[in-house]
Amino acid sequence: MDKIKLYLDTNMTLDFFINEATRIKGKGDIKVPEKTKFMTDNIEKMEFTTSFLTKAEIMRELVTGHDIESPQVEEMWSDLMKSLNNPHYIKEFKFDEKLVEMAGKLKLRLRTLFNFQHLYIAIDTKSYFVSGDKDIINKIRENLLYDKSLTYIELRQLIS
Repeated sequence: MDKIKLYLDTNMTLDFFINEATRIKGKGDIKVPEKTKFMTDNIEKMEFTTSFLTKAEIMRELVTGHDIESPQVEEMWSDLMKSLNNPHYIKEFKFDEKLVEMAGKLKLRLRTLFNFQHLYIAIDTKSYFVSGDKDIINKIRENLLYDKSLTYIELRQLIS
């Protein structure tokens, strides 16, 4: 079986970073999040791609929401990337008027509009797009936008 190419958006990685922030703050015991464990346990079946957009969301969440310094976030980011065999990292991506058209056509919530940016990167890299945002998955499927969009549960079933 060929490796499944998977785009790592914030949804797939945030639990790892929140757990690390909890550990740093000494606020309790932590365990490896289910998604992280799933990805590392099945590393031979998946090839990962991520982007500056995911890293920016993680940075914002940890610095603003968890009072973690950016060098600590960088270290956490590096640790996760190493554990996932150093995914391909997209440093820049050009968005265009298609995003405006999509927003005008599909009546998107702010979170879903942001997730559409992740979707465009996944499409460009020909990677599976996995999201916990049911609204975006429904919009993608209803409008036949991308056939490689999955929920996390569907990803688990695909890998098993």
